[in-house]
Amino acid sequence: MPAGLLACAASVLAILLLSRVAAAQHPLAALPFDDPAYEVLEGLVRTGCAPARVSAYRPFLVRDVRSALAAADSDSDCAPALVAALRARFAPDTLDLFNDGDGAFGGGASLTVRATQLSNGEFRPLWRGLRPKAEGDPSAAATARVRASWGSRKVFAVAEGVGYTDRQNDPSVRQRALRKTSGALDFGESYVTAQVAKPLTLTFGRGSEAWLGEGRESLVLSAWGPMIDRVAVAGRWKRLEGRALYGTVSDVELTPALDSIPGPAAHFYRYIVAHALTVRATHAVELTLGETAILARGVRTLDLAYANPLMAYVVVQNDTAASGPDQNLQLFGALRAHSGRSAVQAELLVDDVQIDAKDRKTIQDQLGWSIRGTQALPLWVPAAAVGEYRHVNSYTYLRNRYATAYQTYNQPLGSELGPDADLWRVGGEIWPRALVKLSGGAGMWREGAQRLAQRPGQNSNGHGGEPFPSVTLSRPFVQNAVLADAALSYLARPLTLTVRAEGARATHPANLNAATASYVRLQLIGTYAYRIP
Repeated sequence: MPAGLLACAASVLAILLLSRVAAAQHPLAALPFDDPAYEVLEGLVRTGCAPARVSAYRPFLVRDVRSALAAADSDSDCAPALVAALRARFAPDTLDLFNDGDGAFGGGASLTVRATQLSNGEFRPLWRGLRPKAEGDPSAAATARVRASWGSRKVFAVAEGVGYTDRQNDPSVRQRALRKTSGALDFGESYVTAQVAKPLTLTFGRGSEAWLGEGRESLVLSAWGPMIDRVAVAGRWKRLEGRALYGTVSDVELTPALDSIPGPAAHFYRYIVAHALTVRATHAVELTLGETAILARGVRTLDLAYANPLMAYVVVQNDTAASGPDQNLQLFGALRAHSGRSAVQAELLVDDVQIDAKDRKTIQDQLGWSIRGTQALPLWVPAAAVGEYRHVNSYTYLRNRYATAYQTYNQPLGSELGPDADLWRVGGEIWPRALVKLSGGAGMWREGAQRLAQRPGQNSNGHGGEPFPSVTLSRPFVQNAVLADAALSYLARPLTLTVRAEGARATHPANLNAATASYVRLQLIGTYAYRIP
């Protein structure tokens, strides 16, 4: 199957290369999360270009990227070479194809090839902890994508097929293995986005979401796991930006064997709801507040109270006529500030917090927080120093019923750390040429005994006052690991290349009384993308 899949993808790619479909990037097209433009835009912001910050919510739309680049073009703190490279890529189509009332069809394809060499074991993704080499990335793997699109002045639609040669250790895969192979076939980004009013857009379909944070990472809503099928509405004004969604996540069946429930197995249909509002008080200060919730129901149902973006979930959950008692509600907030060529962002996630002193003695707070600072460096090329700290309390994201744990397909909806872990890192990056990035850093990663996918589920009741990170009888030690990384990336389209080296030296690996061990990951990743987005 893998060879046949790659041959099929190569054939389709060749056909598309010879076709004369519309090449324009539609303003309402969303940038896929593996698009190198995210990394370049983040690099611009870190090197002192405040106008290049597109939004607190990802994915970015092409039109919003263009607006940010137009503002950055006239700012002296913005690296001209990086801005020019992005402006050339995202330049509006001079033929204005999408203003035609009949619209325009398009198509695209991409092929990503990944080679990995592991020494001793695996430590990515972090939430799964240290594992044997056999459970890590395969030595060679490929992902092929083929998409068809249609766009008019106010509507953009895309359907994408994805093929994987190997499902192992890839948290984005939600499909079963194809027949007796290691690969899988699935739909990727497949959605319709419509501009319903000048500041408002409505999206229906499958895609990734990441709110706050950076890249795929977020304490709140991350893009580490499979894509979400959702309805989302977004509004964008000069000083305000808001986003709300209602989507489905994986079903969960609780069983006596896995979950220690007293009765027969119980099937739960699960949904994720989220809404947030960002206020840009001045050009230098940005404040975000919002909520998310996992809804677990015994029957398929649409809860319109949670679908209403103007009603607070913290109030709705106490409705005596609610369709079910099973929900996991989280509140979050973030403050981002710029001063000259420096920036700092602090984020707080409140999964559960005890107000009464009596409760605090027996119930542990379920919090997550992060703080990240960047400083542009006065070198002859764009460069920046970065420092960050991320912390997730021992029982954050967890519940005693796994149906309401903050996960989908056993992958996190929140931070890559998972529960019961923290990480600090210092590093830097330098851009010797436009779209060429050299980066590296070092840090410390601690991980306790709790895991996102553990069953029976856990909660913080009865664990007040316990130390962080936690230990258990089966994982009696806290794992401490020194991390180091270095990467060289060429972040262009259509061809993107990255060489990455990572290392970890861990004491008490996997939280066991085992000898200190060292781990090394070497990766070469190449992507050829044709007309995506």
